[in-house]
Amino acid sequence: MPKLLLFLFLLATAGLGRAQGGPAEVAFTREFGVAGSPGSFRARFATQGAGLVWLQTMDHFVSLQAARQPTHQPGDYLLLASNGGDHALRLFAAPSAALPIDPATAPWAAEPLADGVAFTLDSTTGLVLTKVLRHDPRGRGFTLEIALRNVAATATGNLELQLSGPALVSPAESSLFGTLAVSIAAAIDGTVATVPPAPGKVQPLELDPRGLAFAGSTNRFFGAFLWPHDETARTALQRFDVDTVPFQDDASLAVKAFSSTRVRYGLQLAIPPVGGETRIAYGLYLGPKSYRVFGTLPQPDRFAPILDVDLNPPCCGGITVPGGRPMAKVLLWLLGWFHDLIGNWGAAIIMLTVLVRGSLAPLNFHMQKSMRAYAGKMAVLKPKLDALKQKYGDDQKAYQQAMVAFQREHKMLPPLGGCLPIFLTMPIYIGLFTALRTAYDLRHQPFVSWIDDLSRADALFQLGFWPHDFNLLPLCWIGLFVWMSLRQPLPTDPQQRQMQAMMRYMPILFGVMLYGYASALMLYMVTSMVWSLVESTIVKRILGPMDPNVAAMAPTPM
Repeated sequence: MPKLLLFLFLLATAGLGRAQGGPAEVAFTREFGVAGSPGSFRARFATQGAGLVWLQTMDHFVSLQAARQPTHQPGDYLLLASNGGDHALRLFAAPSAALPIDPATAPWAAEPLADGVAFTLDSTTGLVLTKVLRHDPRGRGFTLEIALRNVAATATGNLELQLSGPALVSPAESSLFGTLAVSIAAAIDGTVATVPPAPGKVQPLELDPRGLAFAGSTNRFFGAFLWPHDETARTALQRFDVDTVPFQDDASLAVKAFSSTRVRYGLQLAIPPVGGETRIAYGLYLGPKSYRVFGTLPQPDRFAPILDVDLNPPCCGGITVPGGRPMAKVLLWLLGWFHDLIGNWGAAIIMLTVLVRGSLAPLNFHMQKSMRAYAGKMAVLKPKLDALKQKYGDDQKAYQQAMVAFQREHKMLPPLGGCLPIFLTMPIYIGLFTALRTAYDLRHQPFVSWIDDLSRADALFQLGFWPHDFNLLPLCWIGLFVWMSLRQPLPTDPQQRQMQAMMRYMPILFGVMLYGYASALMLYMVTSMVWSLVESTIVKRILGPMDPNVAAMAPTPM
């Protein structure tokens, strides 16, 4: 069905120029590179405005089923960029004496090249604009050249232009993983500025263009980035603005309104003397966000800042977890190493989870041992604590002062070694969750049986009602979580007992929240829960049964 819908979309856009732009507009489709090879594309252009109508990447597919076809049709390829009718790579300019026509709506002359396409616009005042797009398979994109020639114009000064960047297609499923559709600009010195979607607003991307390394837009797995080829091209950049598209839902592409961002690049071209030319050139990357893919580019580290942004895991309403980002990078590297070893990403996730949980097992054992020792001391002193409570009754202030003195006298403060491991391991847990949330390498990667795409929910079978699919992995996780909670005895303290009883039903809420998450994430969580069950059984045999009040303080397995 997705392939059919996309094919119908392509057929509909084939006549878009003639339907909307009148007889002066001509639309044509070009293929660049060999289908299936890295950096191969299928693109549609329009002569009106010399714009890019849409772009497909021919080394990625709309689904795993499409990728497995022996021969491929146009609808099999992934639609990477589409501005919803507002074509990309157009040049905008306010009418002036030097350029009285609007290059964004005027008809350009198009000339096919062996490795690209060239557009030319005669302003009728002696200035000629040219725009050339050349395929760059090694760089997984194109080289964009913009030139201003002076044939006979008397105008002087500068010509102010604005170049509209591509807007990536962001399927609705990406919204489950946070705001991964952002615009970003990175400087040579490492400074980074980002702008999330903001419907109805045009926002500045605050970064000095004179030090630009690259700027562009992203979604969950892909990026569209532009960077200057030389200092002349960098100097021509004046500012970056960001708006949010598309302006309405597109059910055929499963795209929600205002789900993507695009960058508007402000340019300034010096008007050359008669017979002269001003030319600038930029690289345009259109491909995956992946350390492994970036490593194949001529400059492997150029786009690393966007992955640093993606791997900065937000938690608790936007609070950044210290150490989460570097931990996520390390875990992604380990995940790739395991995959290279065994050739299956699902098995690699299981192995990585076992490695992480196994590495944390000594800390967890030490924590539980310390907490049990503390609980034993509490049990011995409980009669004295009860006597204090009975003595001071409702005088809360006096009771608190007596408790502080009692704790100091008997040195019964909770052991730091018992709680510290929880905080030490949080960056690891959050880092692993974040790494799996953003890992491009898991896209369209099968595991076993019905789990044929680790970047999507496992969908054992379809339902005729909400939530549309029966996802087995989150239900397994809920069941394991509830079982582990029921194995822990309720504490004797009434308040702790009530809280622990309520916590037993929290997995149901978490399960609803995580129900549509990628099967890679749920595979990690189920594996981690199984490990927790086995680990708790082993610890119980070594240390003996856990005191109910200590069990209430035990950390929740991740």
